[in-house]
This record gives sequence, structure tokens and C-alpha cells, in this order.
Amino acid sequence: MAPVTQIMYFKTSSSYLQDPSRLISELATKSAVDKIEGAYLGFETEDPTNAFWVFEWTSKSAHDTYHQTDTFKATQAASRQVFASRPTHTFAGFSNASRIFSAPVTEFVTFTLKKGASMDALQPLVKQLQAKLQGTPKFYGSSWAPVIDKPNVIHGVLGWESVQAHWDAVSSGPLKEIIDEVKKIADLWLVHAILTPYKV
Repeated sequence: MAPVTQIMYFKTSSSYLQDPSRLISELATKSAVDKIEGAYLGFETEDPTNAFWVFEWTSKSAHDTYHQTDTFKATQAASRQVFASRPTHTFAGFSNASRIFSAPVTEFVTFTLKKGASMDALQPLVKQLQAKLQGTPKFYGSSWAPVIDKPNVIHGVLGWESVQAHWDAVSSGPLKEIIDEVKKIADLWLVHAILTPYKV
């Protein structure tokens, strides 16, 4: 089974915003999970009341099995005090993403195919984008993968020195040209977050 990354994205409660480490510690004591290879927690830069929890699982089935356990049910009850909205859960098979999640800033981006557009047209553009990003100043790498159970969506995670470094890189030149082509066939969503590795 291939490793899979779970991205949880949610509006946070005021108690979580005031003291995230206390609530995380409380959750962690309830959820000792040996199937998680890495975990990263942080807040969106555009709207810091939104949070990301990123978990690198050994496989999707390891995640699904964990969800059937009493440990998970205890964690779920404790986590309700953290969420002010129902979290979205996205699963994608990223490769070598730990350097990206450990970067000063992580960009989360999705390309959702427009009606009538095909993945055969989008995939080559993503490959071009990935190739052209290599050597970009203040860039920590990227990983792209289809979203599991959403065949019309590709998810990217990109590491940057800063949010400004990202905008500087894509505001003109070849990267902007590729992104403009992507926008013709897909809707683009993106935000940035500052993540901290968390010892599971």
C-alpha cells in the first residue's frame, strides 16, 4: 500500500486560537498512532482563524482502520472543542513532501477541472509547472497528486521562503504563462500556511 497524506482544513474555535499547544497535547495523549509517519500543524496566513492539520499515513487503509478504533472515537470527542466548522479532509499520494511541509511557508493549491475539460490536458501542464519551478529562488520543492476519490482534482503542495517569494515567482514569466493555461481548463484554489512539525 502506498503512503498517503491527509490534509484537514477547518475554522478554529477561540479556545484553540488562544492555546493550540494545550489542546493538541490533550488530543495527542488520546491518539497514540503508530501508522502516522509525520504530522504538521499550523494556521493559514490569509485568514489565521483557519487551520491545517497534515498527517502522513503509511497507507489509506491504515487511516481507515484507525477510524474504526475506540482511540479514534476518544480523539474525535476531544477534537470537537478545536473545530468551529466541519473540517474538510483531502487525501493525496504526495511524494517526498516532508521538506515542503517543513518549509517556512507551505502553499496548498488545487486545480479542479472545468466542465468538459480533461485530465489529459491538465496533467502535462502540471508536469511543465513542476519542471519550471526547479531552480526558482527561495523555493523548497513541490509535490502534485490526484485527490483520492476526486478524479477531477489535482492537489499541489509547495514550499517557499515566504508568501512574497511565491508571488514574486509567479507574477510574470514562464510560470505565469503555464498557470494562465491551467486556468483555461481548471478552477484554481490556493492558500498559504505556516506549519510546525509535530512529534506523533
